[in-house]
Amino acid sequence: MTMSPFDHQRDEELGRLLREQLTGPRPEAFLERIRLAVARSEPRGEWDVLADWARPRRIALAVAAGLLLWLSAWFSANRTSVEPGVTVASLPAHSMVNPQPPAADEIMSALTGGR
Repeated sequence: MTMSPFDHQRDEELGRLLREQLTGPRPEAFLERIRLAVARSEPRGEWDVLADWARPRRIALAVAAGLLLWLSAWFSANRTSVEPGVTVASLPAHSMVNPQPPAADEIMSALTGGR
């Protein structure tokens, strides 16, 4: 088993360094800066947050991918020549989907054609 460098135990050295950097001479100054930053920010709705997530390039990429998928389905559907009224199986005739292998009598019945 390999040991992960991301251990769930406390890292005393990292904790000490964080406390030194974040507390400083006035620990309450950090909280005061956070409170002022929150008070100055404008309230945003859910749609504003979602608009930030959906960048224009990502939307364009999703639209292009959908168009390519639609085109490939269109051309593959037009490529097959099927007579009207004929049903085409999506799986070959010999394929079966079972959660367990069939019993021996089922295999023999399939091989002999039910005779």
